[in-house]
Amino acid sequence: MARTKKVTITLPAELLESMKTHTDNVSGYLTELAERAERRRLLREELDRYQGEFGTFTDEEMAEARALLHGAEEIGRAA
Repeated sequence: MARTKKVTITLPAELLESMKTHTDNVSGYLTELAERAERRRLLREELDRYQGEFGTFTDEEMAEARALLHGAEEIGRAA
């Protein structure tokens, strides 16, 4: 089991109530959201590092990435 640490956070009441309509584990819900945000941040850093070293992604590379991530229907939107 992952090591955890108890913290106190402050949320707008309306946001907390909205979260409670979707889950009975607000802590787990917030952990999942924070983990996703951290993965996006790390990926953004890696993509920025890669482009700094090898140059900006081409339109073709971006279209291919969108197709891999979202399916072939994204190819038309990338144009």
